[in-house]
Amino acid sequence: MNAFIVQIIFGWPFVALSLILSVVGIIFQRPALVFFGALLVAPFCYYLNGTPRFSGVALLLPIFQAGSAWAVKEENETWPWVLLTPTVAIILWLILVGLITNP
Repeated sequence: MNAFIVQIIFGWPFVALSLILSVVGIIFQRPALVFFGALLVAPFCYYLNGTPRFSGVALLLPIFQAGSAWAVKEENETWPWVLLTPTVAIILWLILVGLITNP
């Protein structure tokens, strides 16, 4: 049971929920939703930071999402999407690698 809780906290359900909340927050101009999405993805990014490929870079992803929340608060239309792009790109890349290596 304990491993299941750790998988939920550090795993894909929170990552998916984070992206959904962030996109909905940007569309409906709700910076709190985008910031909450940044908080949800932070444990996954901390875990991802332990890998050699993403060492140091993964900790910037929640900061980019928080910046996206700030851009939503400032009622900017372009910057929230630009600042959310690195998180989406890395997560989609990890999904693609997982699907290719584990058919």
